Amino acid sequence: MKFTEKYLKRPYLIISLIMLAAFVGIIGFKKIPINLFPDSDYPQIAVVVPYPGASAKDIEDKVTRLIEKELNTLDGIRKVSSSTKDEITAITAEFEYSKGLEAAATDAANALKKIEGQLPQDIRSPQIFKISKATQPDLILSLTPKENSPYDLAKIRQLAENNIKEDILRIKEVANAEVFGGYNPELTVVVKPDLLNAYGINITQVITAITSQNLNIPNGLIIREREQYILKTQGELNKKEDAERIVIARIGNGNVYLKDIADIIPDYQERQSLYHGNGKSAIGISILRSHEGKDMDTIHAFEKALPSLKAKYPMIDFEIADTQKDLIEKSVDNMIDALRDAIIMTVFVIFLFLADIRGMIIAAISIPFTYLLTFAVMYIMGMEFNMVTLTGIILAVGMLLDDAIVVIENIERRYHQKKEDLKSAVFGGTDEVMLAIFSGTYATIMVLIPIIFIGGFVQTILRPLSVTLTIALAASYIVSVTVIPLFAPLIMKAEAKKNRTERLTQLFDHYIISPIRDFFVGILNTALKHRALFLIGAAVVLVFSMKQMPLVGRDLMPPMDTGIIKVNFETDSNTSLAHVEEILNKMEDVIKKTHGVERISTTIGSEPGIISFGSGRIAQQGTITIHLVDRFHRKESIWQIEDKLRQEFRKMPGLKSVDVFDYGATAMSSIKASIDIMISGPDPKIIDTIGSDVMERLKKVRGLTSISRSWTYDKKEIAFKVDMQKAAIYSMSPVTISQQMATAVRGGISSVFRVPGQDGYFIRVQLSRESRNNLSSIESMLIQTPKGAVPIKELGTFELIKTQTAMSRQYLQPTLDIYGYRSTAAISHIHDDIDNALKHIKLPPGYSINHEGDLKQMKESFGRLIAALAIGLILLYFSLVPAFKSWIHPLTIMSAIPLALIGAVWSMLITGKHQCMPSFMGMILLAGIVVKNSILLIDFIEEARGKGEGVVDAIVGSVRIRTRPILMTAVGTSVGMLPIALEWAIGLERLSPLAVVAIGGLMVSTFLTLVYVPILYSLFDELKERAKRYGAILTKIIHSRSTIHE
Repeated sequence: MKFTEKYLKRPYLIISLIMLAAFVGIIGFKKIPINLFPDSDYPQIAVVVPYPGASAKDIEDKVTRLIEKELNTLDGIRKVSSSTKDEITAITAEFEYSKGLEAAATDAANALKKIEGQLPQDIRSPQIFKISKATQPDLILSLTPKENSPYDLAKIRQLAENNIKEDILRIKEVANAEVFGGYNPELTVVVKPDLLNAYGINITQVITAITSQNLNIPNGLIIREREQYILKTQGELNKKEDAERIVIARIGNGNVYLKDIADIIPDYQERQSLYHGNGKSAIGISILRSHEGKDMDTIHAFEKALPSLKAKYPMIDFEIADTQKDLIEKSVDNMIDALRDAIIMTVFVIFLFLADIRGMIIAAISIPFTYLLTFAVMYIMGMEFNMVTLTGIILAVGMLLDDAIVVIENIERRYHQKKEDLKSAVFGGTDEVMLAIFSGTYATIMVLIPIIFIGGFVQTILRPLSVTLTIALAASYIVSVTVIPLFAPLIMKAEAKKNRTERLTQLFDHYIISPIRDFFVGILNTALKHRALFLIGAAVVLVFSMKQMPLVGRDLMPPMDTGIIKVNFETDSNTSLAHVEEILNKMEDVIKKTHGVERISTTIGSEPGIISFGSGRIAQQGTITIHLVDRFHRKESIWQIEDKLRQEFRKMPGLKSVDVFDYGATAMSSIKASIDIMISGPDPKIIDTIGSDVMERLKKVRGLTSISRSWTYDKKEIAFKVDMQKAAIYSMSPVTISQQMATAVRGGISSVFRVPGQDGYFIRVQLSRESRNNLSSIESMLIQTPKGAVPIKELGTFELIKTQTAMSRQYLQPTLDIYGYRSTAAISHIHDDIDNALKHIKLPPGYSINHEGDLKQMKESFGRLIAALAIGLILLYFSLVPAFKSWIHPLTIMSAIPLALIGAVWSMLITGKHQCMPSFMGMILLAGIVVKNSILLIDFIEEARGKGEGVVDAIVGSVRIRTRPILMTAVGTSVGMLPIALEWAIGLERLSPLAVVAIGGLMVSTFLTLVYVPILYSLFDELKERAKRYGAILTKIIHSRSTIHE
């Protein structure tokens, strides 16, 4: 009894198991979460340390360097970088994937505890943030007052912080909501300098008095026999009138109250940040998911709750200014449509080749079962639907039908040509190819397995693709040897005759397939007689093709038109926030006139502790996010629109730099730009000079759309230089002078003004805006000294100086990054031109220029991919040796792999695709497909030879038999990949090179499989026979000599 017949004797068991798997697959399809791309960022931890009143240089020396050194000692660290500005520093530690985000955060917290005693006492508590994809908002809500609303933005900020945020956080799927846009409320105590002088009081005394009288202090418990009470001293302020009655000093017999020397004004902090939503001044709220949560779950849950928010706050206009929803949903919907089209086209190809509706129906039946089984395993493994996994599913269409085609075609051949009865044809036909298709499926999986474990960025991006394909291929094999033999006897009835459609498609076989088969057989007969000529010709074509590879160009990941444009801009370093907003309004006017704009979200500056809106920006730096309609509904590509915006922005006065680029321009969010040239050395001034030279040279490089730098040395500051001799006369030091001046200008935080039901506001004591923003007023400001009050100008002079806009460090030394952006040019081509432009720069000792960005990651990733391919081929070879019980046949089978690269190279050149991670993955996948076809051919040749046929007859006969299924597999697989190659979904530009390489290589490898594999088989067989003959002769000679010797 045949093996297939044995297990198909229990159809109820087989059908039950398959139906159970299909049921789980249906549940999985509904439940599998949706995302755009896999989370590929390295685990990052940001340590943010506010240091009020400290200059950037002091913070760098006293805080940044200490924390950098400690973080740099942690296990699994990749790099530590920092950006320091006045009053704040942010240190970022990037870890290897193996570290894990939680472990990295714990290690960073422990590292800070070790050095907390070395840090200045007056810094604010360091904040540790876990940076991941979850740090990026799922959507941003824009809040503006409606027409005739009693609210201004300050009031909306207050409501957003205390009420609206709480409403949002009650949504289960929302992990956090961050409020941004300036207008942070506070209670400002504006002191009057003349009255302070009259009473002999300084600002520090005012701050101390407010702090000491704005407290609730627990004093203990009063315990009685049956009850107890908390005893506390209650002095906390919650009304403005209470603050006015605070006693500042007692002079003579009277009290000096706060209202006597100051005005108490509900106000907001000096704005150093702002937000615009859809072109209007607004307060922004970012909606964040948890690190374990799913984007679409959070978005859907929030959108469901949004109508109730609008009803609760009817005088506030709620708009979504930025969201991931449209991109994710459109991409996934497009991918599902592409999958449908791929299935339809592939099934049609099968029908053309088989010329049999019944065979087509059987093949079509196998598709849903295969996919449902695949979805079931994906669901159990906790995978998600994203561009990568869905690409794997679409790629699998042709490949999973490969097994079904082989089984169906073999059953058809035995049934129609050999005239076997239907059951014998089904069982015998399945048994005959079961081991061969298992070997083919196994071989394809073997080349995919190394990708799953290769590590690094490659594993993170391509592992979901490899796993999905592996699951689908395994499911395909199971379905092809179970479902197809079960349904074949029911559908392929003995008495059935060809219908009109089938008779028409037979013409396709007669006029197209048969001539192609005869062509290959003719070529093969000629090739077997002139093996050397054909092999040399193939080698020449291969070498010539590989010589064209540099023309293809290399990328880490291809650019894609997601419909989202990012604009990073910077104004002159001393531009006020009000003027920055004027420039922004002009930029947004240009954007609004652009066809297809749906949403605009703009962030300027940054706020301490708010990461989702961007950290580390100064008030002169901003980011605009522009959402366009998808590329299927506009005439211009995203790169054409970017170029137009770039030209308009460059005409605007006041803009120091503008970078316009597409969302996803870099493969990872931690990579700031595709081209990132890092200059490092000990002296920032020398680094600045080198940076200017580098920028001038880069302007001549073709392919770069814009160039910018991480900092400049043009920020103007007013420095007060203390006259040490005069300061000594008044018993003052630079520290005591600076403290009083900082308190007067920046203001001093005395305590918190508590409002019932709200978070409370800082009480800030300072001079009026007019006084503190006027240099002559500051020069006349009185400083309290042990010898009386004295104008500050008596203790030193004010000077205008230039300094850095920010201080950046990486690898424990000062750095300057020069960023270059591109549209679609290959990074390798641009890199070569950059190297030529920079090679004549003479660097002082201790200074260096290094490439960061995509280029650095590309070199690492390509190294891992080459290693994965090598490991896959080794695994493939040693897995084929026991299957064929030969050391030679696996080499014959694998010989088509290098020659298939001919098609891969020329397909990239013709379509304009670059060599990149997806195209490399296409080559790995191509190796598996080529080997699979070779296995089936060699298996038939070996079977024929086992029946006593000669080498040439076995080869020619097997090629004649296998031409149709091999062509069917090649065309079917290629047609199934067409939706990916033709980019029928948003974002598929990033993965289309995979399909382009696979299709091009498959077309060439089909010819190679039917011609060159047989040539090599005959050659190796002849060499084997010669070796046997020579071995026999040598054995006889040795035997005869030993006989004579005896």
